[in-house]
Amino acid sequence: MPLHSHDPSPETIRLVACDVDGTLANPAGEISPYTRQVLCTLHSYGIEIALVTGLNPWVVRRYITAIGPWMLAISLNGTFILRDDTITDRLLLDIDVARQATEVIVREGYVPLVFGEDLITRYLPASEEGMQEVRRLMEERPYQPYQQVDQATELFSVLPAQVSVCETLERAERLYSLLAHTLGAKAYVVLQPGTRSWVEVNHPRAHKHEALLHLAHYLGIDAREVLYFGDNLPILREHIEDESVDLIYLDPPFNSQATYNVLFADQSGQPRTHRILKP
Repeated sequence: MPLHSHDPSPETIRLVACDVDGTLANPAGEISPYTRQVLCTLHSYGIEIALVTGLNPWVVRRYITAIGPWMLAISLNGTFILRDDTITDRLLLDIDVARQATEVIVREGYVPLVFGEDLITRYLPASEEGMQEVRRLMEERPYQPYQQVDQATELFSVLPAQVSVCETLERAERLYSLLAHTLGAKAYVVLQPGTRSWVEVNHPRAHKHEALLHLAHYLGIDAREVLYFGDNLPILREHIEDESVDLIYLDPPFNSQATYNVLFADQSGQPRTHRILKP
């Protein structure tokens, strides 16, 4: 969907931005060869390509390696912006807010994960139940540095970028409600439901759409020249002009498990004899 555009066309698009989970990557978290080919083709036309995701820079850099070093990226919901595989902008969480969030997390029996400005995740093993998910996470991400601490104060040996918890959905939903109520407007609290659910505490301005518009401005690209693919309905409702939306996929096109194709019969672009919208 173009951001704030009434008359989008291929000639007016200079930046294509894509969310990762649920949009660009398949259920295994991989970029298919076909998807990579599409992105590389767009780049060859002089169009900038950006990842827009809640994933941290360690995970994002693996996608950049898989796709191409020319990729731009917005990481941790807008906390970090990467250009040429280098962090150029950062929006760190207020340390007092981070401490307040951590106090709630520990008191309620969860394991806090503090992603620092130095890109190291420090964690306090405050709950054996919570540590089960953390151990699985560390096994799945051997490329990402983790550091166990013995006291909550050690979580903030460097400035915090984000405080998070990975948990079961039921426990994550409970913690999300507590943190959102406790922190209010002092932080942007996000619930990411899934097989492993996340509760994330970010800087109050660490929003994907704000970071994307900031990146576009830096590149000298007007908001009307940005095409954004994502699965974030709040952004659609609150920040996208209704007149600029031509079509909404109820099943993300890059990640679809369906056997149908809304616009074309297959990837060749051969039109259907009839068109059916199906959730």
